[in-house]
Amino acid sequence: MVNGTATEDEVEIEARAADPGLLIESATREVHEARERHRREVVERTRLRRLVERVDSAIELCEETHLQGIKEVPPDVAARAQKVFTFARGAVRKTENAEAMAGVEDALARRQLKITEVMDILWTIQEIVFDLMLPWRTELPEDVEVEGDEVAFNTMFWREFRLHP
Repeated sequence: MVNGTATEDEVEIEARAADPGLLIESATREVHEARERHRREVVERTRLRRLVERVDSAIELCEETHLQGIKEVPPDVAARAQKVFTFARGAVRKTENAEAMAGVEDALARRQLKITEVMDILWTIQEIVFDLMLPWRTELPEDVEVEGDEVAFNTMFWREFRLHP
């Protein structure tokens, strides 16, 4: 109570206590909302994982082409990249993340004549998607240098937790 009058939350709590049906209805609604949120999150994670798989596959094709000494983008590689770019545009748009959408559009606006240029675009898209999937990545420091005894300590520390002896 504030100044002798009940707050809205207190009134709602009292109403729920007076009518158990409201409590059950509210709990049911919350469960349904949580299930729907979870379903949307799973769909988005799956969509982004599929995008990563497609980007990886296109990067692999570009790398194989580049290793053959081909500098210009062959028509089959260009077609494959365009399919990935179209899927990327749609998948990132569905996240409703304006910064990510702008990043993808900026990447796709680049020149795509050389195989290395297409690979750079694919890597940029991959980084954007990783940031969407793992938002904490953007909070990591750019460059961390360990000095002095910390190097020896960290090396020894991680050796203790190896999975295999």
